[in-house]
Amino acid sequence: MALPALPRSSQLSAPGWLKQPILFAVMLAGVLLWLSLFVVEPTEMAGVRRFGEVTTREPYGPGLHLKLPLIDQVDQLQVSLDILQVQNLTMYTVDNQWVKISVGMTYQIPTPAVFRLLYQVGRSGNFSVRENVEPIIADRAMRVFARRNTIKISEEREIIANEIRQAVSTRLAELFGLEVIDLQIAKIEYSPTFAASVEAAVKAKNDAVAAENTVNRIRFEAEQVRVRAQGEADAVAIQAEGQKRSAVIRAQGEAEAVRIVGAAQAVSLQARGAAVAAFPGIVSLVTADRWNGVLPLTLMGERGALPLLNLNALSPSSEAAPPHPKDETR
Repeated sequence: MALPALPRSSQLSAPGWLKQPILFAVMLAGVLLWLSLFVVEPTEMAGVRRFGEVTTREPYGPGLHLKLPLIDQVDQLQVSLDILQVQNLTMYTVDNQWVKISVGMTYQIPTPAVFRLLYQVGRSGNFSVRENVEPIIADRAMRVFARRNTIKISEEREIIANEIRQAVSTRLAELFGLEVIDLQIAKIEYSPTFAASVEAAVKAKNDAVAAENTVNRIRFEAEQVRVRAQGEADAVAIQAEGQKRSAVIRAQGEAEAVRIVGAAQAVSLQARGAAVAAFPGIVSLVTADRWNGVLPLTLMGERGALPLLNLNALSPSSEAAPPHPKDETR
């Protein structure tokens, strides 16, 4: 005999008393799963504590991880490259002047230092970079500035920054395992007293430079006057020397001309003497050629010059011709 068929609704649905526990179990499993999952960001690493004890041997890297819900506690730490800005640190120099500096430190946390910072520094999972690192930066910076003279800080700024970076890097590596990438002094503010003294020193230096320039200008002008006077004196000396040489050359020329004329006259006289010696009558011939027909007024004798009378002059009517020089000589 066939059994009676059940209604369709009875075949598809479970009893009401069975629905509620299953739904509750599913919801509870979902909540527990949600509480068991945690995410580590790409810039972070994490550790898990259970009843105060670290349960992982290595830090968790970025990704999705599991833990026991309501029992395990996740501690996360940023390990990516970051910059710590420290403002208005007051430093004192060797000459008892204060300066205020601002420092920027670039750092990162290596993987081996994650658990050290999370569970060995301060409270577990509560490491603060600023609270722990800033005092070390201030201390090492003060040690460096204490050896510096204020007036040389600007000149040695890069050296000072390198010394602070080396000192801070060494200390942070010893205490926390941090890796310092770079450290720069962003700002240096001097005390009003020092700024006033520097301004006065700069003014004095500028005044000294101006005075020196004035002295150099006066010296240059005096040198110009001296050079000009020396040039004029040299020109006069050169002109005098030229005139002297010209006079000497002219005198030498005149002397040479006199010598040449004298030599020519001597040669001429010698030639005449030779001609007279060879031809005694040449004198009378030359005298006759050069006589102009006028008798001499005087005649040289042993007792001096004797006057001669011009008979033609006494007889104006006389038409007799004047005697020939040859007759006079006879």
